[in-house]
Amino acid sequence: MISIEETVTVKELLEKSIAYAETNVNLIKLKLINKGSSITSAFMAYVIIAVFVLMLIILLSIGAAIWIGKILGETYFGFFITGGFFLLLIIILYTLGAKWLKMPIANSLLKSLHK
Repeated sequence: MISIEETVTVKELLEKSIAYAETNVNLIKLKLINKGSSITSAFMAYVIIAVFVLMLIILLSIGAAIWIGKILGETYFGFFITGGFFLLLIIILYTLGAKWLKMPIANSLLKSLHK
């Protein structure tokens, strides 16, 4: 027959097991929050850098278009040539984009998840 002492021991074991499970769940939640905040902060840093790079490209493009236009005698020629350059760049990036853009971004994301 089971004594009172054995029943108390089983109750304590059950309570400690439940507390351990709750602690593990809380630990997993905290680890997920840490990963999420790390990924979010890295993403925001990349977005800020991308905005500044985009502004730089726009200003340099306008300057180059005006400069080329002055050399050719008509400003709009410079804008057409600059636009053609960017069209060519877009076509190249679209055809090679999976190799040059998609895989490095995916690898970077996976590395940050496994840290």
